[in-house]
Amino acid sequence: MRTAVATFGFGRPDHFGRMLNSLGSCPEVQARSVDVYHFLDGGPGSEQAALRKVIVDSEVPFTEIVARPSNLGVGRQLISARREIFDERGYDRMVLIEDDIELSPTYLTALLALSDWAETFGDVGTVQVWNVESGTQEQLHPHLGQVELTNRHFVTYCITKRVWNSIKDMLYAYEARYLLNCRYSHRPHYRIRWFMRRLLRKGRTSPEGDLLNPPVEAVSNPFPSVRWRSTPTSQDAITSLALYLAGLHRLTTRVSHAHYYGVEGVHCTPELYDVMGFNNQGWWQWSDAPSSFTMRYQDDEGRWLSSVYR
Repeated sequence: MRTAVATFGFGRPDHFGRMLNSLGSCPEVQARSVDVYHFLDGGPGSEQAALRKVIVDSEVPFTEIVARPSNLGVGRQLISARREIFDERGYDRMVLIEDDIELSPTYLTALLALSDWAETFGDVGTVQVWNVESGTQEQLHPHLGQVELTNRHFVTYCITKRVWNSIKDMLYAYEARYLLNCRYSHRPHYRIRWFMRRLLRKGRTSPEGDLLNPPVEAVSNPFPSVRWRSTPTSQDAITSLALYLAGLHRLTTRVSHAHYYGVEGVHCTPELYDVMGFNNQGWWQWSDAPSSFTMRYQDDEGRWLSSVYR
């Protein structure tokens, strides 16, 4: 498949440089078998010149720098990038990487192999090889090929054009109604939650073709209820909701091939970083990547795994 890798930057050139150097360790980037695009948001605090210097000085191959002339904000930036990669440039597959994730050299090899495997199922949406699973190299290595359902953060994942076409109308409606005329940080949360509640009432659709069809006990609704004061209203939340309503499952390898270091950011604080378990991420700098995958729905004691949106 024709694959684009999209990175996202706004300020924090040190964060961006750490991510970019790790991306450059992936053989697919060095061989240019994927096209790398850098999306740099604009406006006050964007530090676009510093980020451009980081990109050029790194000597990591790339296709284009897409520098926004003004500030789009996180929501419009991520939705626009998917629009441009899929709708306008015609790529078959897209890997999104935010600026606070450090990748193993096996990251793209594992991710694209998982994507190829997942595309044989009509009910799989996004895939990722970033997870929060504690353990040492010796403890985790035997589980490299295990895959689980997930509702975790979208800090880095892969999505195909087939899946994007299934969910984009909901993302575009969200963007048009709630993001175009206000700053992302001032988006109308109550109105967005009303939008989410109304969509949930419609129920899920059923994809066709060969299906993964996980046991119903293993499937977790990312939003079993929409609380007026606390339910997330981000574009990530809408993406998760859109996937769920389209009958599409999110997959992740049990064992991570990346390390999330976003202790402080738009949606994270040091306290939240600890609460979410990010301070207990296990070994991730692998020298090999899985070539085959098996689903894991239960833990070693036979209890169903579950994953809430977080």
